[in-house]
Amino acid sequence: MNPCAVQRSRILIVDDTPANVEILLGLLEDDYDTRFALSGRQALALLRRIEPPDLILLDVMMPEMDGYAVCAALKGDPRTAAIPVLFITAKTDADSETQALAAGAVDFIHKPINKDVLRARVRLHLQLAQRTAALQRSLAEIEQAQQQLQVLSTAIDQSPTSIIITGLDATIQYVNPCFTEETGYALQEVMGQNPRFLQSGLTDRATFAEMWRCLSRGEPWIGEMINRRKSGEVYWEEAHIAPVKDAGGQITHYVVVKMDITERKRAYERIAYMAHHDALTELPNRALFFERVAHGLALARRRQTRLALLFIDLDRFKAINDRYGHAVGDTVLQEAARRLGACVRESDTLGRLGGDEFVALLLDVGATDNALSVADKINQTLRQPFIVDEKALSLSSSIGVALYPDHGEDPIELAKCADCAMYCAKQSGRDNVKLFQAGMLEMSEISDPEQWSSRPDAGAAENSAALQRNPHHAMQKNAQKE
Repeated sequence: MNPCAVQRSRILIVDDTPANVEILLGLLEDDYDTRFALSGRQALALLRRIEPPDLILLDVMMPEMDGYAVCAALKGDPRTAAIPVLFITAKTDADSETQALAAGAVDFIHKPINKDVLRARVRLHLQLAQRTAALQRSLAEIEQAQQQLQVLSTAIDQSPTSIIITGLDATIQYVNPCFTEETGYALQEVMGQNPRFLQSGLTDRATFAEMWRCLSRGEPWIGEMINRRKSGEVYWEEAHIAPVKDAGGQITHYVVVKMDITERKRAYERIAYMAHHDALTELPNRALFFERVAHGLALARRRQTRLALLFIDLDRFKAINDRYGHAVGDTVLQEAARRLGACVRESDTLGRLGGDEFVALLLDVGATDNALSVADKINQTLRQPFIVDEKALSLSSSIGVALYPDHGEDPIELAKCADCAMYCAKQSGRDNVKLFQAGMLEMSEISDPEQWSSRPDAGAAENSAALQRNPHHAMQKNAQKE
């Protein structure tokens, strides 16, 4: 082995489905030293024999011993307690995520796996674990060398992280230059104050309660806070707080090491946003849109109201792409999205399924004419010329409308009806709006209703993928490009 070679981070994959393991290995093994186990018990046995990995990807739903139990066992073992665990799960409900966090997981990667999200989160948590380990080592050294604090003061002054030293009563005795740079407060302004003056009021009170529970037991605490700079700017901090004890074990000071993690938080938000929105138009993508449809249907059932689902296809958009290029085509799609947004209410949802196909969810539409009025408005606004690079480009749209509960009571059934109506609008000469009628199913030559459904246990996002698998849908796409 080349002694100069950079050691690769070690990742353990735990999943009872070999196909899932193969997918994860294919995405990660080029960059990381990967191992896998096909059950929770197998994973725990393996961890007793090998050097602990740097990160664990853990499936939630496994027989005999599920992911929550495995995670709890890992956190209960000092040898594996510090290893960050990322749950791989198809569950997106709040209760499941709360249970996962309580078990000790640091993050979630939802199924189906998005390779870019997977790689980004794995990389982020490996970097965070490395930095946390370095900070913990630094805190341990400070605690062990409390009598040599003066000797270490120069190193603390030059630390790239913000450091605060307080007395036993939590009043500030020292802050380093990095603290001044990050907060805007000089040492003279904060001496004798309690660090609570930095609070923004946005941090959950439970965070502070947990912090003091740990510190009162003489234990270090790590957590995140939302604080406010002298300028008034709000920012996120990750704080590592450790009690400093004398030779008799009595706490004399507290040392606080802080990192500004605002950019990391923004990166998390951006990753989550990109996973649920179309990159070109920033409209909800297929998965998010059909989640909104499912939620809208639940709301409509509870309130006994009606909603409408619109399938909107741009007529002859391919001709613009072919003649003027994809850059012009992208600009047209962005302008079309903007125009669609001006036609609906804030409570409604627009989405882009891909290509030149858009969708709209109209909540509490009342009478059928209200939904058709919105569809007509969309049709008219898309009929207006698109000015791109001083060229006036003409388009039109074919729109299909389906209503709950008139035409369907679940997302797939409504999508089928709206798509059929849109197909009939295409077949009727384009540039028009069609309300779904029962006879349209026969006109669109759909012979197998099962083509519009998927597994009973699939979520709304997975169900919507059945639209792409529908042979009729593929036939329709070919017809649209003629």
